[in-house]
Amino acid sequence: MTTFPAIEAYRAELQAKDYRRLDDAALAEVRRRYAASRHSSAIEGIHPSPEQEAFFDMLHDMRVPQDLANEYSDRFLQERIVGPALARQAKREGMPARA
Repeated sequence: MTTFPAIEAYRAELQAKDYRRLDDAALAEVRRRYAASRHSSAIEGIHPSPEQEAFFDMLHDMRVPQDLANEYSDRFLQERIVGPALARQAKREGMPARA
């Protein structure tokens, strides 16, 4: 469990789904690719927030297969990162927010 209510909501949704969990080899590959991606991002000065870390840790802990993980990652990006950023920008510019 995390201290992020949104992450726990995603966890509850995934727990209710019927999906084939990643086996050990597939999970190791996903973790390897994730670590490489994090390293590349760090070189560019991009660092995940604690909530983002918790989200990806949750996907790995639950052994979510890549197609389903991609679906949830896209949704997380829209709901937790892009949407709030657009709302802040609209507020600064005095425009109604759009998602």
